[in-house]
Amino acid sequence: MTVSNKSLDQLESRVTQVVQLVSSLQTENKVLEEEVEKLRKNVEEVKKDNSTKNQLIQQFKNDRLRIRSRVERIAAKVVALEEFS
Repeated sequence: MTVSNKSLDQLESRVTQVVQLVSSLQTENKVLEEEVEKLRKNVEEVKKDNSTKNQLIQQFKNDRLRIRSRVERIAAKVVALEEFS
């Protein structure tokens, strides 16, 4: 059984195309992996930033409640003084 030159040329051409495709896909995969890593880092930064902001929000809520309580106490004293006068 002999294989013709034409068949061998076609096979060689296909193998070359497959090798080029695999190489291209490997390059694309590497670029995508780098992008995924950048996005993961960005997600971590955003999580840290959100955590910090959530802590500040909670602190502001606590401060607001403390200030409200003090203002209510002061207002009650003012009302008591007005009633006394």
